[in-house]
Amino acid sequence: MTRTRYASAAALLGAALLLAPAVDAAPKKASARTTQSSKKKAQPAEARRVAVLASGPHADAARDALEAELQRRPARYEVVPESAVRAAASRLGRDPTQPAGAAAVASELGLSAVLVADTSTVGKKPQVRVTVRNGRDGKALASPAAAKPATPKLVPVAVKRQWTALERGLQKSRAPEAAPVAPAQPAAPVEPEPAVTPAAPITQTPAPAKSPDPEPIRKPVAPKPREDKAPEKTEDAPSTEPALASSAPIVEGALGLKLLGRSLRYKDDVFGVLRPYTLGPDVGGFALPGAPQVAGDVTVYPLAAFQKGALARLGITGSIDQSFGLKSTGSTGAVSYPTTAREWQAGLRYVIPFGAAQQHGFELTGTYGMNTFRIDAVDGERPLDLPNVEYKTAGLGLGVRAALSEKFDFNFRLGYQHPLDSGELSSDAWFPRMSAGAVTGSATLAYRLNRILDVRLRADLRRYFFKFNPEPGDPYVAGGAVDQYPGLSLQVGFRY
Repeated sequence: MTRTRYASAAALLGAALLLAPAVDAAPKKASARTTQSSKKKAQPAEARRVAVLASGPHADAARDALEAELQRRPARYEVVPESAVRAAASRLGRDPTQPAGAAAVASELGLSAVLVADTSTVGKKPQVRVTVRNGRDGKALASPAAAKPATPKLVPVAVKRQWTALERGLQKSRAPEAAPVAPAQPAAPVEPEPAVTPAAPITQTPAPAKSPDPEPIRKPVAPKPREDKAPEKTEDAPSTEPALASSAPIVEGALGLKLLGRSLRYKDDVFGVLRPYTLGPDVGGFALPGAPQVAGDVTVYPLAAFQKGALARLGITGSIDQSFGLKSTGSTGAVSYPTTAREWQAGLRYVIPFGAAQQHGFELTGTYGMNTFRIDAVDGERPLDLPNVEYKTAGLGLGVRAALSEKFDFNFRLGYQHPLDSGELSSDAWFPRMSAGAVTGSATLAYRLNRILDVRLRADLRRYFFKFNPEPGDPYVAGGAVDQYPGLSLQVGFRY
């Protein structure tokens, strides 16, 4: 019985000794695995390099708000200054707000994403539209609906509302892949040097060689001075001025002095009672420009400041010519009557660029305007044989503009105008059944002073032609008439 108890105790003691190492080893393995997993979890992810590009009237507020959101998360994002992105885009010649340009700039700076903020005005309300462009391919990863704040103070609020969608796009962004490194080439084996053959022993001393005759002494010749060749003339690099001048401007126009002429001539005057009129020197029935006027025109392209597409070349145009100090005489020449000559036009103009660097362009212009030539009364009387005209016209014109050189530009326009009203000339007292038409033309040569200003010499002509269609009993009987206005202008132009 005692032996049995001792045997059982020995067996239990042996089992305990065998199980103790296993129990001690198990916790150690588990803790090692836990330590490794904690190390993996504790290792932080690399921060994404992100840049903010802002444009529009509230660009500063949008840029500050977006960079503030990024800097609040330094473990996720590293903010790259906008100046570095603009400099890289200028060096590469790319637009960083477009997919190809964003990808090119991101590859240059190692960006994961580019935040493009547009605060341009749509209608009368400013908006904030933010787009996340992927650094690897420039594609838009997120572009929430545009917010429309009323003041710059509300821009940060709009950014916070869009931030959740923007951050989802930022988390999807990827930096451009680095170029693969070529594997190192193994070194070429070095060929062993050939064995050196020992020199043969000298068995016989060779006879001394006969010394050559001494050369005659030559007098030193003074060196000729080296002639420096003039550097070869290299062709001047093509100037970018015409290309800059042809890009879509925001506003362009001119202002200066104009000399005006007028000649009114009737055809088939049956009774010979219709009096012709001439303003300016008369050369063979054609009046040369001589009456002073102030002439100006302006064209505004309202969308050119916000985009570079086709709508950027659609402009609102207007012009006005106003005379001063004009006088007209009656049939006897004894009385001078104050005279007013005025023309204004307003309409739309569209420019279609063409040619190298788009330095040339076609123009299509539609206008409505009025041309007035009025002789005012003196002491309640004025010449009754000279009708006052007031042509109200709607017209369409075609034109071409070309950069002739780095300094000279040329513009030619030709158009048709349909008279809707002719003033007294189409009244019942003169020719009530008349039909009319008009053609216009102008040629302008401009000399550029700099990128904005130029000096322009312009010649133009407006020619109205009439068919009176008279009937028996009309106060005046004539087949038709021609009323034309030549002009010559010297103006200062601007383009911005």
